[in-house]
Amino acid sequence: MAPPPPSPPPISLKVVILLLRVLTAVFLVITVIILSTNSVTIESQGNSLKFHFKDVYAYRYMLSAAVIGLVYAVIQLFFTISQFATGIKNPLNYQVDFYGDKVISYLVATGSAAGFGVSKDLKDVFIALVALDSTDPVDKFFSRGYASASLLLFAFICLAVLSVFSSYAITKRPI
Repeated sequence: MAPPPPSPPPISLKVVILLLRVLTAVFLVITVIILSTNSVTIESQGNSLKFHFKDVYAYRYMLSAAVIGLVYAVIQLFFTISQFATGIKNPLNYQVDFYGDKVISYLVATGSAAGFGVSKDLKDVFIALVALDSTDPVDKFFSRGYASASLLLFAFICLAVLSVFSSYAITKRPI
């Protein structure tokens, strides 16, 4: 009887953390791109109105949360790659990971929630109050808002998992 095939090596926690950091950065970059290019021209009874994401305060908040999260994600990605390459982790990084992951994840989560809320409410109100020739531009504008909020939600999930890992790592750190 032949021996069983060797099992694949377990995925290292470092690789999972690196993957989550990369995914967070990717989700946040795409969010910034979609949201910052979100504008629409609405035609109504012969009048034209140019509507930008910056005209909605919640979308501004989403963008600022995404940019702040992106800056944090890039810095953390640098530290994670450095640790992955050298195998040495600065003891200060445990604290930065622990507190930073928690604060930034909540910031990103509130940005996502604001985006979902304002997209739902403004779309309904906008269509109800304005006599539009076509609702396609409004649908497109708010669909981009939903897409940005969804990507922020995915970034939050990655950051929340990283927060759990950093909580675990701070208890196991060398003193």
